[in-house]
Amino acid sequence: MGRTRERFIQDGIEKYLRYLKPYAPAELKVLREEKVEDLRDAPRIRKLEAAKITKTISPSAYVVALDERGREFTSHEFAAFMDKALENGIREMSFVLGGAMGLDESVTGKADTVLALSRWTLTHEMARLVLLEQLYRAFTIIKGRTYHY
Repeated sequence: MGRTRERFIQDGIEKYLRYLKPYAPAELKVLREEKVEDLRDAPRIRKLEAAKITKTISPSAYVVALDERGREFTSHEFAAFMDKALENGIREMSFVLGGAMGLDESVTGKADTVLALSRWTLTHEMARLVLLEQLYRAFTIIKGRTYHY
């Protein structure tokens, strides 16, 4: 949810999308986030954003929702997770990041996996960049490339 405003982050996102191309097709779908005027509106905003998210996810996709309460992986564990998904015939994965208010339970509850990038709170912009870098790192680990030491 939400566009990337910082140029240096956008540059990093574009870099890792390019790096991923030899390993897997990757597409970034950015949805317009709802305006937050009052934190008490968080549940309503999450529901509105969940409706947008749900419409964009392919019914055949394996869904990974990113949420601070999700499972944390080391880079090697994440690579093993991705490798197992590929071995199990999963050909389409949707990684879902929420807006400023996070994801509604209707999204996390239906997800095949709920993943935490960190226990820290990250902006959606930074989370996008970290996720793409970790996806690239996972594929280099799987393929035995010299990116991860």
